[in-house]
Amino acid sequence: MFHWQARIIRRSPQLVLLALGAVTLALLAGFLVRDRPEGPIDSTGIFLPADSELAEATDAIRESFPAAADLRVVQILAKGDVLTAESLRTVRDLQTAITSHPEIAPFLVDEPLYGYVQLIELAAADAGLSLDTITDIQVTLGLAQMAQDPEQAELNDLLGRFVARDDAGTPMAGLSLVILDDVGDALGQEAAQLRAHEIAEGFDAASLDVTIITLAKSDAEGKDAREENLVVLTVIALVIIVVLLALFYRTQSDVHITMLGLGMTILWTLGAISWLSPGGAGIVDPDNILLTLVPVLLISLSVDYALQIIGRYREGLREDPDPDDDASGRAIARSVRLCGVPVLLAAGTTAVSLLANLSSRFEPIADFGIIASIGVISGWIVMTSFVPAARLVLDRRLVAKGKKPTTRPVADTIPGAAAALPRIATAVVRRPIPVLGAAIVVTALAVVAAGNLSTTFAVKDFLPKDSDTFKSFDFLEENFDGSATLMTVLIETDLDSSQAVQDLTGLHSTLVDSERRSNGIVGPPLDSAGTLLADWTSRSGQAGDNYDADVAAAFENLGTGGMATEEEIRQAWEMLRRADPGGFAEVIDLRADGLDRTIIQIPVAVEDNEALQELIDELESLWGGPGGEITVTGGDALIALITEELAASQALSVGLVIAAALAILVAYFGISRSRPALGLVTIIPIAVTLAWLLGAMWVFGISYNMGTALMVVLTIGIGVDYTIHLTHRFLEEHEEADQVVDGIRNAMTTTGGALLASALTTALGLLALLFSPLVPMQELGILAAVAILFGLIATFTVLPSLLVLWARYHRWRAQRPSLAGSG
Repeated sequence: MFHWQARIIRRSPQLVLLALGAVTLALLAGFLVRDRPEGPIDSTGIFLPADSELAEATDAIRESFPAAADLRVVQILAKGDVLTAESLRTVRDLQTAITSHPEIAPFLVDEPLYGYVQLIELAAADAGLSLDTITDIQVTLGLAQMAQDPEQAELNDLLGRFVARDDAGTPMAGLSLVILDDVGDALGQEAAQLRAHEIAEGFDAASLDVTIITLAKSDAEGKDAREENLVVLTVIALVIIVVLLALFYRTQSDVHITMLGLGMTILWTLGAISWLSPGGAGIVDPDNILLTLVPVLLISLSVDYALQIIGRYREGLREDPDPDDDASGRAIARSVRLCGVPVLLAAGTTAVSLLANLSSRFEPIADFGIIASIGVISGWIVMTSFVPAARLVLDRRLVAKGKKPTTRPVADTIPGAAAALPRIATAVVRRPIPVLGAAIVVTALAVVAAGNLSTTFAVKDFLPKDSDTFKSFDFLEENFDGSATLMTVLIETDLDSSQAVQDLTGLHSTLVDSERRSNGIVGPPLDSAGTLLADWTSRSGQAGDNYDADVAAAFENLGTGGMATEEEIRQAWEMLRRADPGGFAEVIDLRADGLDRTIIQIPVAVEDNEALQELIDELESLWGGPGGEITVTGGDALIALITEELAASQALSVGLVIAAALAILVAYFGISRSRPALGLVTIIPIAVTLAWLLGAMWVFGISYNMGTALMVVLTIGIGVDYTIHLTHRFLEEHEEADQVVDGIRNAMTTTGGALLASALTTALGLLALLFSPLVPMQELGILAAVAILFGLIATFTVLPSLLVLWARYHRWRAQRPSLAGSG
């Protein structure tokens, strides 16, 4: 293949350039058919695995209880002395302004208001007071009395969860909620959330500093930041690459050619995204938040292929024994032939490592794998075709003008590299066992450290860290144990069973008891079968009491000895349905086919993912029936699922990548060299690099998240580039050199220098991510540089040591028959 490619480029470089231009135009035509996805932005919902229990439970809730399927919370964070009478009235008036707006009112749930203002208003009403006329003294006395009254202990506890105080006990902030349903109009609900922000901005909050927090706003801010960030990061990465290429090439034309190749690679990838988006194949979501990484990734990776081509080309010009008018043609053909296999193997294993993300249950990660792998293959095609063809066209023109092309080695442009690399090679070759021993010790320590890594996922990961919403999320985490939200618990069971009724009432009694319910639940259930039953079977003594003696008697009889028949239980439920058909339909679905369904809506606030997972586990354990009957859903439940699935999903991807890369290399070296063990030798340094990287993440305090998970897989793809190039060059040199040390030294001096240059461009290009306002992207940039550094160290130390032992072993095998004969 590469001989054919080399002949085509040598004979007709202009034709190659025209063909590449035609492909570029064909791919860019995708922008003409591409449609923008309809629907609201959802930075977390897009990560819900379609085949998960949570997804199935969410679909079940949407089918049986549409009013509870897609709830959103408008959080009103008021900072200042929030417990004065005037402050209470101010926040209440803001809630009223929000709930009365015609764009918001249609999306309100039945009881949309919750928070510290409602709690104090409830306590004031019990004391015969009104929030309209209450004074500061009455508020102070009422709060003091509430704190001392055992009967109001739960109310006081709830108030403490919605009011933050400083170290001196002075109120410093309060949290109030407005709860919205999407009523089948997700875009309208998103607009309602954004309208709440506009209302707050124009509202006179007096002495309070009021902030509105919604998922719609955070998603919109995140999207805007990503779009702006994409342009900024791409420009920064390109500038870095231009500077480095100018340093390495020392010729403007090579810089221009490589940059044009990068531009073509990016255009091919963007065109592929368009063809695969809605309007085209409809396979990927062009708004995928992870796709912003692709251009920076391609800029950094594709340069490596160009450096290898140009480096080999200059080497061919220097070594040509009979330079003439077609020396450039021979050198280009030689470069394409010699670089073809290692560059293809490098690009192929990188693409395979990215495609391993298809095993992920997270669609955005899978889409990223598809597009990034297309980009890598595009970079391979462009850099091994456009770069040599364009270089040949220009150099033939130079020769026609009587000028000579540049032949300076790329390695010579890095100060000290030409001297240091041979010394490193000599030192490693002489002491391979100690080098490997040291690598094993460091790797073992890294594996132990990696075992302590934590996995995290948070909404604020997708926000600029200097944005108001990001700061508000931080404030909530520090002072309110996290953002307040609603969890919806789905229970699917046979409600005709007396045991199920007992389990349901037992769970309700636990959740309404502030002493018994799980930590993180900030109040009793808002809607549930338990609250509905309590409403119709218990006398509250309040105006509008829904107590019904017949319903109460029916359910009281069910609890007598637990011997009620299915018919009696079904009649009791039907009696409750007739008493309150609307309330019944909101929380109970007695199904003719399949298990009955009921939901419980619980207000929660937790400080971190670990506490969130503990809360979900505790909620599931509170259910008396089989564990498979209960599923906790809601925004925070999704975060817990993502956190839990992320490590397992990426562990599978890493295993697949290593296995696939090993299979490719073993097959190649087995077929081409009859040395399949070289595939294992080439992949071992990558496994070492991966272990070092995971250990470094623990040292740096970087958690395992969406961004770093991608970097772990990319480490394999990037590292394989280095080991393949060095192994392939060693085999070339080993055939000509008398001593193993000479082969290693020559390989390190030539290809090692080019690898050092490509590593610097890749690392510094990816370090452009440090300019991202998103923390995960910054962490990814840091890890990219660390991974490349570790990959080079492993390539220049572990790999040569293994190659030396491999060469000595085969030399010993070759000498063994002659030794046996002489004996």
